[in-house]
Amino acid sequence: MGALSAIPALSESRRLRLLGFFLMYVSQGVPFGLVQVAIPAWLVANGASAGQVGFFIGTAMLPWSLKLVNGLVIERFCYSPMGRTRAWIIGSQMMMMAALLVTAIIAPGPDEITLLAGLAFAFNLCGAVNDVAVDGMAIDILPEAEREKVNGFMFGGQVIGISGTAIMAGAALVVGGVALTAALAAAVVAVLTIIVTVLRERPGERLLPWTAGTASAECLARSHTKFLPILGKVLRGFVQWRTALFLAGFGVMQSSAGMVDVVGPVFSVSELGWSSEAFTNFTSISSFIVALVVMVVIGPLCRRFGNRVLIVAFASMMLLPNLAAYLAPSGAFGTLAMQAYISLFWGGLQGVVVLGIAWSMNLTNPLVAASQFSLFMAIPNLVRSLGAGVHGQIVDNYGYDAAFLVAALSVGLGTILCLLAGYGRLETIRTPRSTAKLSDPAAMPGVPSGLATT
Repeated sequence: MGALSAIPALSESRRLRLLGFFLMYVSQGVPFGLVQVAIPAWLVANGASAGQVGFFIGTAMLPWSLKLVNGLVIERFCYSPMGRTRAWIIGSQMMMMAALLVTAIIAPGPDEITLLAGLAFAFNLCGAVNDVAVDGMAIDILPEAEREKVNGFMFGGQVIGISGTAIMAGAALVVGGVALTAALAAAVVAVLTIIVTVLRERPGERLLPWTAGTASAECLARSHTKFLPILGKVLRGFVQWRTALFLAGFGVMQSSAGMVDVVGPVFSVSELGWSSEAFTNFTSISSFIVALVVMVVIGPLCRRFGNRVLIVAFASMMLLPNLAAYLAPSGAFGTLAMQAYISLFWGGLQGVVVLGIAWSMNLTNPLVAASQFSLFMAIPNLVRSLGAGVHGQIVDNYGYDAAFLVAALSVGLGTILCLLAGYGRLETIRTPRSTAKLSDPAAMPGVPSGLATT
């Protein structure tokens, strides 16, 4: 235990921040890889309709829209000796592992979609709690100058987790069904939990509840004993019209992702004749490659061109493939076109999400970081979940062309709303006047104003 205690805390080491948040987001990619890629393709290959796939994805992803509740609970009940959110991170990963093991034991078949959706809801609920806790820690720990770069690593880690899990699950579902797939996913989460357990938030804190250590001054200064003051601080950050307009735009863009969650596997497997494993592998590998590119280039591009230019560029990568699919003559949208569509759309979405998360962090009050940021993320996630269900019905009732057109219009409208909100204007993002006092940690007595960035 002495050797583990010698490992620097996240607040002390820039390299550990990059590695630590990267690995925490890899864990979050596990439920996404199962629910958004591997299982939907497997269901379609076994005869499920677009509406059934939309129901499964919409139900399974619903916990990600309930993150405000998670944030309020995490903010209110903090085990200070281990940091503000670290105990929640470790605990939620252990619960995710347990939920996956239960799924492996029950092992529903492809015709038991309601049961499968309920089990997926359970392990996604654990993933959503984990996500809120990790994001709260990131806002609390990360210096503002690191946020775009670390967010690139965080989102890259999530996509790598999604891709790796989807590839593994795509093969496992064919060989051993849900039982083998969920058991392997639980093993991955177990390994990642062991790794992140050794990373403390700040020096002197406990690694585990029974080890030596004390709560940091920063953690004690930001602790809460009642729900209403937390909720008041959370809602205060959303009264600015720019913030509300940005959130609406970000959410509308995310709705198009819900469409692709459904149309991607259904169109590829049902219309183009791909196997479920082929769809899973291509989607996973292409997402992995574009995630690496986005992770590396997002920081330098932000400094060179600014967020306004980048949001338009990445949104165009989402809009144009949907517009091309809508305008393509009947039968002309084949395998190569679908491969290009998947690669471009997911690459654009990754860029948009990284930029949106950085914007949201800069608008978040560190005093209620877990709760307020969770609301920034919950609304887009709710829209995406609803989008999956709605677009499944659009495909069943009006065809693929209608779904492609709605997705293109959603991206275009969302981009316009973000730009109207002043997206990318540094004076708006970096120092919003009405939240500057709330978001300045130095304003709190007894809390050091600097963070080590070695």
